[in-house]
Amino acid sequence: MSMGEQFKLTFPQAVPPLDALLYGAQGRASLRVLRQWREWPKSFVALTGPVRSGVTTVLKSWAKEFEGRYLVPSDWMTLSPNEQAALLDQPLALDDVDQVVPSNALLTVLNLSAEHNMPIVIGGHGNAANWHFEPKDLVSRLSAATTLVLPTLDETNFPRRLRAACLRRFIDLPDETLAYVKHRLEPSYEAIETFAAALDDAMTEQQRPATVPLARSVMHALTDYQDKDDGADLD
Repeated sequence: MSMGEQFKLTFPQAVPPLDALLYGAQGRASLRVLRQWREWPKSFVALTGPVRSGVTTVLKSWAKEFEGRYLVPSDWMTLSPNEQAALLDQPLALDDVDQVVPSNALLTVLNLSAEHNMPIVIGGHGNAANWHFEPKDLVSRLSAATTLVLPTLDETNFPRRLRAACLRRFIDLPDETLAYVKHRLEPSYEAIETFAAALDDAMTEQQRPATVPLARSVMHALTDYQDKDDGADLD
């Protein structure tokens, strides 16, 4: 490396608590269900939401809060039933279960969960009843599952979701910057995550705090940014 060239340090993303991710009436109801996992009538619940809605983050947060394991399909699908059963000594959060192939692998894990009386939260995107179409037993279970849907974005949830996305990157977004961004950023989960990642990169590269001018430059640099500037200068 030449003189003056700098390393870009990559820090692990913080996992925010469930309280920071689930808010509003719908979110609070989901929070109660997730925290009462010992009382679930069935061995699993399903968690879903739009792409980049925070399903993965909620699963990781739940696993962290209850000293469980967060796994993606590649972590467990190739294991034998006995090896999978060994994972059930603590709660499991299984992500991307809608992508599990063959689908009977998911049914095997759900059966083991029931046998070992250890709850699982399974996560994916879209309608949980449509995650898999065979075998019939799995389809029936998914259709009848308790399904938690992440809150939709509104004027209350949007800034909270934006702040949570920044906190996962160790960015404490100042109130004035949040106020500037929330009126100009497209109200979508993908836009929030894209902006937070770009802001993190800009802060690291430019060694600047998350000020309004930096946020403005980041937003104008994003190719998918939809300009919602009302003409006000909030510097």
